[in-house]
Amino acid sequence: MIAVLPTHFEDFYSRMARSHGGLFAIMHADGSFLARYPPLQDRSRTLAPQNMLRTAIATQPETGLYTVTSQVDAVERRTGYRKLAGFPIYVLAAVETAAIENEWRSIMAGHLVFGVPVTLLLAGIIVVALERTRRMYTEAERREAAEGALRQAQRLEAIGQLTGGVAHDFNNLLMIVNGSVQRLRRGLSKEDQTRFLDMITTATQRGESLTRQLLSFSRRQTLTPTVIDLSKLLPDLKDMLHRSLRGDIEIKVDVPTEPCAVRVDPSELELAILNLAVNARDAMPHGGTLALRAKPVKLRGEAVEEGLQGDFVALRVSDNGTGIPPEALPHVFEPFFTTKEAGKGTGLGLSQVYGFAKQSGGTATASSAFGRGTTITLYLPRCYDVVQPAKPEVRDEAQSGGAGRVLVVEDTPEVAEVCSAYLEQLGYAVTSVSSAQAALDFLERKGRVDLVFSDILMPGAMNGLDLARIIRERYPRLPVLLSTGYSGSAQDAVSQGFVVLQKPYSIASLRKCLQEAGAAPPTAVSGIVPSADERQESAGRRPKVLSASREASR
Repeated sequence: MIAVLPTHFEDFYSRMARSHGGLFAIMHADGSFLARYPPLQDRSRTLAPQNMLRTAIATQPETGLYTVTSQVDAVERRTGYRKLAGFPIYVLAAVETAAIENEWRSIMAGHLVFGVPVTLLLAGIIVVALERTRRMYTEAERREAAEGALRQAQRLEAIGQLTGGVAHDFNNLLMIVNGSVQRLRRGLSKEDQTRFLDMITTATQRGESLTRQLLSFSRRQTLTPTVIDLSKLLPDLKDMLHRSLRGDIEIKVDVPTEPCAVRVDPSELELAILNLAVNARDAMPHGGTLALRAKPVKLRGEAVEEGLQGDFVALRVSDNGTGIPPEALPHVFEPFFTTKEAGKGTGLGLSQVYGFAKQSGGTATASSAFGRGTTITLYLPRCYDVVQPAKPEVRDEAQSGGAGRVLVVEDTPEVAEVCSAYLEQLGYAVTSVSSAQAALDFLERKGRVDLVFSDILMPGAMNGLDLARIIRERYPRLPVLLSTGYSGSAQDAVSQGFVVLQKPYSIASLRKCLQEAGAAPPTAVSGIVPSADERQESAGRRPKVLSASREASR
């Protein structure tokens, strides 16, 4: 063991004290200081037994850390101590709490001066990045929904093109079957024979109805739009719906006092509402409520598909039935898709509703809560034209037939034969050709017919509508009646003032359209094709615009 002067330790600790307020000391367990920096003027001073340091040593004899105001100089310090192994000696190190706070303030001031702007900048960048990320996800979700709607629309459009493509040939087949049945009826009288003919007739009518619904879905149905006020029409349809539904279903109609006029085909609108009512009836096997509501709305391109904008009338048909399962909801407007049991639905009701709404310039949407009901909404463009009162239909039973010569233009021989038989049964003389060019050659060569009855869709460079336009230009006084099982030009023909007869048709509907097209009355024989001089004389006259008419089939 060697002896060292206390000043030696004081010099050593003075070099260790790098900041103001530091304290270092060597203390005996009895509270006396062997060495201290800063040095004590009274080196014999001893800490009292109740001093916190001695109390801490008594409870934690090896090491400790505490904050205390010094008994020696009344300065508050953060103090730590450790015992030398094997000796009752303690080494102390302390820093003034004021110095710690000053150091903390100095460091924080530097951080605040330089760190706060950087932190705010980073926070701003993070906020902008989060907002852009949110917008990106929102845009991605919107695009995903739009792409889903587009794929759905493309799928429905493809199905529509397929159904429209086969409708013409299918209707021609129905025309041949129906016409053959009508001819057989004239020669058969036995009950068992006519019963089979009735069965064939019923089957052709069902086939016609299915084809008509498919054409409505594919938006290729020939429509005769009329301005209709839904505020007046829906209450009037209530009685018709009562007859189609059960007595345990309550029908509520809610319409505004203001006019809700739309320009649609009345029969197709009634069929759409009836289809929706029947679906609602089937969804409420134990009764319920069917609600029809009409309300003017303004679409801004986001509420419904395909970005429809402008003034519309929302026609909502709601029920509180079983609802539609979520996985089936996107497919409800597809043809032949149905959630009903086998034999209880064709799956064409909602497809007709969708096609009618789309062809009328709007759309249809479906919403449903499974087990709580379904709402189908038709968005129809609002019309501000004056609603014309319905004219009573005048029936002239005396006009049961006609007289004169009809030129039939039909490329399918069997259909031409059926059509000729119908016309001959009505009292007309018939000449048949198989193409539009052959019809023009016949008119130039023969020059005597009272009406041209032509199919619209025919092979070759000229279809029936082209033929009708040429006849209107060359022979302004010669009536033209067009027919079609399906053609994209049928609606154009209607808009241009030609009468269009939908295949398959009956003798009654043919007679009605012949009269509307301007065929010769029953006792008159007219319609000589004018000469070249007469054509020039009447070329400046405006041709008569004729309204379209088709027989509604249910």
